[in-house]
Amino acid sequence: MNKTIFSILILVISSCNVFAQIEATTTDGKKVLLFDDGFWQYKQVTKSIVMDEVECFELVSTKMDEMTGESLTGSKEPIVVSDDGNNSGFVINILKRSKSIIFSFTVNGVGGCIEADSKINIVFRDYTRLDLINDGEFNCDSKFSLYFGGIAGKDKQLEFFRKKEVKTMRIWTSESFVEKEFSPEQSKQLMNTVNCLIRN
Repeated sequence: MNKTIFSILILVISSCNVFAQIEATTTDGKKVLLFDDGFWQYKQVTKSIVMDEVECFELVSTKMDEMTGESLTGSKEPIVVSDDGNNSGFVINILKRSKSIIFSFTVNGVGGCIEADSKINIVFRDYTRLDLINDGEFNCDSKFSLYFGGIAGKDKQLEFFRKKEVKTMRIWTSESFVEKEFSPEQSKQLMNTVNCLIRN
């Protein structure tokens, strides 16, 4: 009986040894798996992880504010949501300051001022809805702001932008509103930018 158990144990250990592998990194940074029999293969890396790293590099950048010495991380390029050369629509810049994510909108093509309690209505591609109030001050410069996270709170609302793609936004002024539909590329750019800023 002991011989049988010992034989099975030896067999199990041997088979584990045959399939043993070592992970290594090549001089050009690629991950490979080395096997005991001398063979090797590239380690499978999921495409989404690689794409996330590339997208973050392409989507966000960090700059130093020369006046304050504070570093600011934000979207490299604004998201322009307009179907008529930005005569009507909005431009979105997204920043990270301290632990807060700030959406800064410039609203074009509608009269009136942005009130302190002006609203934004957002519909996501899964048709969930989110209604928020301007976090900025009253202005007639067409500036609308949203703050999330840190001392601003609204962490649950920020999760919508992290996990869902925006379909449509409507921003209200004192006289009217501007409503625009996002292209699939703009939706992904917004969601990925938010995720990159949170990770940064």
